[in-house]
Formats: sequence, structure tokens, C-alpha cells
Amino acid sequence: MNQELKNTEKRKIELLTTKEWFTFFIIPVNPNSRLNSKSANQIEYERFERFGFEKKMEQADTARIAGVLFYFFIILIAIIIYYIKL
Repeated sequence: MNQELKNTEKRKIELLTTKEWFTFFIIPVNPNSRLNSKSANQIEYERFERFGFEKKMEQADTARIAGVLFYFFIILIAIIIYYIKL
């Protein structure tokens, strides 16, 4: 097996770094859709697809879902606290 094939196989199973995962978690959606059609996360995800980072794509999807749920629950808790104080 030559070095290029080894690198291709390694690329498929490589995991997201903590910094990459945190970026997908904190900014799960594109906040500037009118001003900028592509966010940094979208560009990074397209790079994962182009170079075959399959495991990173799976983890990025998981981090996005976790980020959306995190913000949903934060907003839900804030609403509940607001109505309890009334």
C-alpha cells in the first residue's frame, strides 16, 4: 500500500479537533445568510466532503444538532423563568 492510499484511509477515520467541534457547536447555523451566503462552518464542511473526511462530517453534523438543541433549551429555560417570575 503506497503512502497516498494510507493517507486517504487515515483521512476517512480522522476525528474533529476540539476547536473544530466547538465551532460547529457554538455556531450551528449561518447567522448572516443575507450578507454572506456561506459561513465558515459551511466552507469547512464542504472541505470535509471534498477531501473525504467522513468521520469529521458525521461529528460536525452531531455538533450542529447538539448546538441547536442547546440554544433551544436555553431559550426554553429563559421563557419558563420569565413566566415563573410574573
